[in-house]
Amino acid sequence: MYRIARLLPAIAICVASLISFSSCNKGGDSHEQPGNGLKKKWNFAIVKFEELQQTEDTERGLRVGLRDAGLVEGRDYEMTSMNAHGDIPTLLTLFDKAASGNTDLLISMQTTTLHTAVKRVQKIPIVFMVVANPFVITTVGQSDSVHLPNVTGVYTMTTFDRMLGYIKECMPNVKKVGTLFSSLELNATYYKSQLITAGHKHGITVETMDVSAKTDVPQAMTALCTRNLDAICQIEDNLTSATFPFIAQVAQKFKLPVFSFVNEQAHTGSSLVFAPNYFESAREAATIISRIMHGTSPELIPFKRINKFNLIVNTTFAKAAGLSIPESVRAAADSVITTAH
Repeated sequence: MYRIARLLPAIAICVASLISFSSCNKGGDSHEQPGNGLKKKWNFAIVKFEELQQTEDTERGLRVGLRDAGLVEGRDYEMTSMNAHGDIPTLLTLFDKAASGNTDLLISMQTTTLHTAVKRVQKIPIVFMVVANPFVITTVGQSDSVHLPNVTGVYTMTTFDRMLGYIKECMPNVKKVGTLFSSLELNATYYKSQLITAGHKHGITVETMDVSAKTDVPQAMTALCTRNLDAICQIEDNLTSATFPFIAQVAQKFKLPVFSFVNEQAHTGSSLVFAPNYFESAREAATIISRIMHGTSPELIPFKRINKFNLIVNTTFAKAAGLSIPESVRAAADSVITTAH
C-alpha cells in the first residue's frame, strides 16, 4: 500500500500530461496552419453592388483561380461575400463593416462598388473586377502602372468597334441602333460614349435614352423603339443588366433584333452577344490576389485589361426578329444556340 501511495502523484502527473497533449493536438487539428509559404490565414471580403450573372461568373472563376494558385479555402483564407442589392446606403454600410473588422483584402465587384471603395477604404488592399474602365473614377489612377497604392485589379474595356462590325455583317443596310443607359452609373455613360464613337466609324447612328430606376425601363424602352431603329445594341450596366428581360420583350414586340454584351443574355433575348469572359478575368484576378498574399504591394501590380471575349449567337431570337445570321458570323462564334432558354 505504501508503494502504491507513493506512485499516485506520478500517475496523476502522467494523466495530466496526456490530457494536455490531447488538447493541444485537437487545437492543432482545428486551427490548420496556412500553407503555400503564407505567414497567416487571410480574410477576404467580396462586396457587390448587385448580384448579376456577371458577378456570379466572376465569383466562381475567382474560387477556381485561387485553387489553381494552390490556395485552400479554410486553410489559407476565409471569404465572405456581401451584396448591397443595388442600394447605395447599404453599400456604404458594407464597406464600413469590412474596414472596421478583420478584413485583410477587399474584393470589389462592379464600378459603383469600386467608386465607393476608394473613398472609404485606404489601408486595406483592394482588388477590383467586373469594371469596364477604372479610370472613369479619376482618383483611382492615371494608367495601369500609376494608381492608388492599395488598389489593383482586372478590367474589361469592351470593344464596341467589333460589335458594330458584327451588326453590319448581319445587317448590311443598318442605319440606326438604340440603347438604354443608366445615367447614375459612371461605366454606363462611358460605354454610351464609346458606342456612339464606334457608330460614327461604321456610319451607324446611335439613339440613346437614359434611365435612373428599374421601373423606368419598360416605358423608356418603348419610347426608344419608336425612333425608327433597325436594332437594339444594349450596352452593359448594372441597371439594364438587371432588367434585360424587359428590354428584350419590348424589342420583340417591335420586331427589333437585340445585340448585347452579357453572356446569359443570349438565352434571354439577344440574337448576338459579344461579352467579356468574366470567369477567365476572375482567374487572372486570383493570381493578383495570390501575389498580394505572398507580400507584393498592390502599388507594384499594374491593372490588367482582359482580352478574352465570347461571341454567342442565338438563331431562334434572330429568326423571331426577321434576322438571318450569316454563316461567316456563325463560324466565328464560340457558341451557336438554336433554342430559347
